[in-house]
Amino acid sequence: MAVHGSTESMLKESLREYLHVAEFCIKFRKDDTWGSNQLGGCLGYPGAATMFCVVDAIGSYHRQLRSFKVLLDGSEREIVNDSFHHFFILNSDYYGQQLSEHVIRKLYENYRNLLLHNAALAIDHILFLGEPDGPAFPVQNGKPHVNVSAFLRITQRAAGKFLSHTETIVPRSRQDKINRLKK
Repeated sequence: MAVHGSTESMLKESLREYLHVAEFCIKFRKDDTWGSNQLGGCLGYPGAATMFCVVDAIGSYHRQLRSFKVLLDGSEREIVNDSFHHFFILNSDYYGQQLSEHVIRKLYENYRNLLLHNAALAIDHILFLGEPDGPAFPVQNGKPHVNVSAFLRITQRAAGKFLSHTETIVPRSRQDKINRLKK
């Protein structure tokens, strides 16, 4: 961690730190000291929470950018506010997903919010250690689940794309203006 003169510079360090922590969590394997029902599992809760923070952050820098739109339920949409709309970024070229607004809201409310604020998930919502090349957010019975290995893969790709464009995106963003006003 260092002192930075710009948001762009800080993001280049902070997002890489988030990615490093997420990768550590997903690649970590629990041994028998964690208990037999967790043997071989990863640190899925903190790993997923960290990756959802990256989603939220990238989405926040695209809020109210009129030139930036994502396809959502067959319509082009802007990220217009700071709630689950930040998660519309999942349907952008950064993440390459084709999720419905309903699924995005569920990911925001039943995963991101509950993990960050309550250290828990909604019942019947599952984090699992699937194949990295599998779907990141498979839906069963109307409920999205999170394949943390695939989520890590798409988050690394998304952050890399975002970081390569921070000098053009961040200075135009509403979020950067908000960050500069907070003292």
